[in-house]
Amino acid sequence: MNDVQWIKSFWDRLIMAIEDMRYLLDRGYKRESAVNFVASRYVLDKICRSILYRCVYSSEDAKRVKEKAVSPDELKGSKVVVDGFNVLNTLHSFMSGKILVLCDDGIVRDVSEVHGEFRPTGMTEQLIRLGIKTLKELGVTYASFYYETQISKSGEISALTRRILQEEGVDGLVKTEKSVDSTLLKDRCIVITSDSVVIYRADRFFDLAGYIILRESPKNLIMLKNA
Repeated sequence: MNDVQWIKSFWDRLIMAIEDMRYLLDRGYKRESAVNFVASRYVLDKICRSILYRCVYSSEDAKRVKEKAVSPDELKGSKVVVDGFNVLNTLHSFMSGKILVLCDDGIVRDVSEVHGEFRPTGMTEQLIRLGIKTLKELGVTYASFYYETQISKSGEISALTRRILQEEGVDGLVKTEKSVDSTLLKDRCIVITSDSVVIYRADRFFDLAGYIILRESPKNLIMLKNA
C-alpha cells in the first residue's frame, strides 16, 4: 500500500482532524500546539501530522495568501523570480507519485518535509524544461532562477537551468545564493514559490508547480479545500 492509499484508508478520520485543526486556528491557537493536540486525539501518523502542519490554515491566513496569488493571465509581460529548488522538489514529488496536497490557501505542497536538500534524478532536466516552457507559455518576459549555494549539486543544476533557458529562448539569469529567500524578495517581482515563509513576506506570488500539477489532476493529489 502506497502513501496515497494509506491516507485514503482512513480519510474520514483525517477529515475530522482537519476540521478540528481549522477550528483551533480560527480561534487563535498556535499551529504547533494545535497540531499536537489534534494528532494525539485522532492518533495520526507522521504523514497526517505533516498535512495538518503544512496544509491546514485559519480562514484569515488562507484568505491573506489567496489575495497575494496572481492569476496565470497576470504573468503575461511580467518579470519573475523563481525559488528553484522549491519548484523542483514539488515537481519531483509529482512525478514520483508522492503525496501532494491542495492546501487551504490554494497552494499545492508535497508533505515529504524535504528541507535544505535536493536529489537530482533522471527527470531533473525534463522538469526544469517543463517549468521554463510553462513560464514561456504564460508570457513571462524575464525569469531569474535562484538556487541555494549550500545544497549539493546547486552549481550543476544552475548550469543546466541556464542552458535550458537559452534553448527555450527565455530571457533570464540563474544564480546560486546563500540566502535565496532574501534574494527572492529584494526586487519585489512576482515570486514563483510554494514556500509559506517566502509567501508571507512577498507582495505577489505564483505557484508554478501547483499550476502544472493541477492541469494534470494526478492520482497522488489530495484536495483539502472541500474537506
